[in-house]
Amino acid sequence: MFEVEYEGPGQETGELIISSPFSLLVDGRNIDSYYSNNDLRVETINVYGRQTNEYDIQTTTPAKYNGQMVLGKRMKAKSIQVVLFIEAEEMGLIQAFMSDLNNRLRNANTIAFKDEPDLTYYAEFESADVPQEGLKQEVTLNFLWHDPMKYKIEKRIDYVNAQRLVIDSVEPVHPVIELQFETGIKTWSMRNTSTGMNINYEHELISDRYQMDLEELYLTRSANEVDAMDGLKLDSDFEEFTVKNGDQIVVTPTPQSITIRYRGVSL
Repeated sequence: MFEVEYEGPGQETGELIISSPFSLLVDGRNIDSYYSNNDLRVETINVYGRQTNEYDIQTTTPAKYNGQMVLGKRMKAKSIQVVLFIEAEEMGLIQAFMSDLNNRLRNANTIAFKDEPDLTYYAEFESADVPQEGLKQEVTLNFLWHDPMKYKIEKRIDYVNAQRLVIDSVEPVHPVIELQFETGIKTWSMRNTSTGMNINYEHELISDRYQMDLEELYLTRSANEVDAMDGLKLDSDFEEFTVKNGDQIVVTPTPQSITIRYRGVSL
């Protein structure tokens, strides 16, 4: 039986305290402390792949041009390896733990790490080492990171029309923007003067509230969030509309309030 330390009454979880600085979190649950008890110890001892970035470079060779021209680049999918140390009183406990963990990881939406408390990874679980005989061993978990960005917690901005935005992100983001007007209107426009992108709206039905989710790509009107996509004009840059730090957003006519919610991105 192991000597273990638990959080006392009034502390956060009442779970086992594990000292790893970068414990694995699956859908917000700390795997180390969740599974560890008097007869089983689980600890994240290493994480590989979080800081490495590779790019696919798109090039072309125009006629009469000396060399190649870069058209663009995008980050490649990456892999993350998480190494767990496992110690148990008997082999059956390790096998039961790995079976339960595999099921949890197959259904997981996100992973995170204790040393990056504000960042979320949308990575897919691929495989895990098969436990070997032995009451002390290391097991590697393999994740495929299709979207190799780390997402920060959602932030909210009470925006003043035509002011410069302060966005905590290294990349442009697709925000949720809510427009609240003093009275019902049926025609309005929104322009990012920094990128030249526009969203133009016109409909025979009026509303004093409109909400755009520019990541999930939907537009609603009224407090009941009625679908309003049929009011988008053809010259709108709805799918491409993004904001970044320093951009200026101008809404016409000026709303009573503009609320912007977004998740920042980190490399």
